[in-house]
Amino acid sequence: MSENKDLVQTPFLYERMKDVCRFSSGWCGREANLPFPAPITHRKIYFLFPGIFNTRIEKKVEIYWELEQVVRKIICILAFLLTIGTSTKAQKRLTATEYFEKGEVSLEKKEYFSAQAHFTECLRIDPLYAEAYRLRGITREHLGERAKALTDYNVYVDLKPNDPEAHFSRAILRFESGQYLLARQDFLMLLTLPPVETNTIYYRQEKYNAGATKIFTASHTGKDQIFNYLGLIETKVNRNDKAISWMDSALHLAPDNPSYWINRGTIKFDRKDYKGAMADLEEAIKLEPDNSLALHNMATVKSAMGETSASEILLSEAIEKNKDLPFPLAERGYQRLLKNDLKGALEDYDEVVRLEPLDEENFINRGLVKEKMKDLSGALKDFAKAIEINDKNERAWLSHGNIMSKMKNWNEAIDDYNVAIILDGTYALAFFNRAMAHVNVKNATAACKDLKRSEELGLRIEENLKKKICP
Repeated sequence: MSENKDLVQTPFLYERMKDVCRFSSGWCGREANLPFPAPITHRKIYFLFPGIFNTRIEKKVEIYWELEQVVRKIICILAFLLTIGTSTKAQKRLTATEYFEKGEVSLEKKEYFSAQAHFTECLRIDPLYAEAYRLRGITREHLGERAKALTDYNVYVDLKPNDPEAHFSRAILRFESGQYLLARQDFLMLLTLPPVETNTIYYRQEKYNAGATKIFTASHTGKDQIFNYLGLIETKVNRNDKAISWMDSALHLAPDNPSYWINRGTIKFDRKDYKGAMADLEEAIKLEPDNSLALHNMATVKSAMGETSASEILLSEAIEKNKDLPFPLAERGYQRLLKNDLKGALEDYDEVVRLEPLDEENFINRGLVKEKMKDLSGALKDFAKAIEINDKNERAWLSHGNIMSKMKNWNEAIDDYNVAIILDGTYALAFFNRAMAHVNVKNATAACKDLKRSEELGLRIEENLKKKICP
């Protein structure tokens, strides 16, 4: 037995010990001198009675001691179970409404995981609690779970098909998720529904203007906002004529909104109406002189019109007004690359990569700058990173293959070009570069075939090169 110094002292075993001594064949000559109460541990008993008990008495004492420990454990277990039963009965079972209210409080405190748990429990109790679906959808948006949020909005719309707030929330999420035609359905439905009172406020951070936040509700958005979204959707599905019409409608209702001028100017730029695009962007600047996106787009238009110096000035102004905006930095970096200002281009792309580390195009462009600077290992790392981010980008594979070719790793280069061609079977430059790699591994047949294919795809091939590779 092990010693337990904290065991409570009790006369129980002492009395039983006296009984054992009294009715046993042994003797307990020191019983009367034993202090009371006696410490109850097996080891202590032996210490108090050294050499007195015979074997039979010792066994009986041990049995009584073990029996007492068992009884105590049983009593403790029963008491514990009784406590659990009592506390369980005392607990009040929450209703669906109470869980919903807890979810509302958590959502307001931005405790999104807790809010999601409360709304889920509410819906477990009452699967038709419509508002719980809507607020859980909002919660899941904050958690980045867009697919689950859309599922909640879908259920909410089924339960409340005439609620504009339902269609508005789902329309925005569908638009941001790239489901443009489905978003279009929701926005068109909004044009037919009467407005209702709502307490839900939507905050839309202006991506291109630090600190500028638009605040609106589903019932007080106005048709101009819906027209704007419909115009943006039409641009995404390459229907620019309809996009212009929607933007005209938005501007007719709200001519003081610079975003609408910017969006219409962008559509005109895509249609190569540079003069019209510039006019719209100038209107946006009049309304909001610090609008970085307007300045960036003006610079892009100037560059397309061949006014590169004016373009860089506008880009620098846009960067100065919003240093966290990557687009003007990327555009200025590209213009500097074209002017062979490699140091300036690298500085811009370093900052772009820092601001947008998950865009593979930024790594490709920085890799091209490093390649021109003869930093092949640095360029290779950037192209490899671009492939890691998106292995479906054929430019990344082509660029990686080009570095392999410069390092004379011809077979690895061919492998890279193979992937680029699998991703884009009309990639003329990939066929041409693979032809050159085949030449270096002495595969004349494959080289000639690739060279001819690149010419068929529109790449201009010099006659001397054709005669050399395809004699």
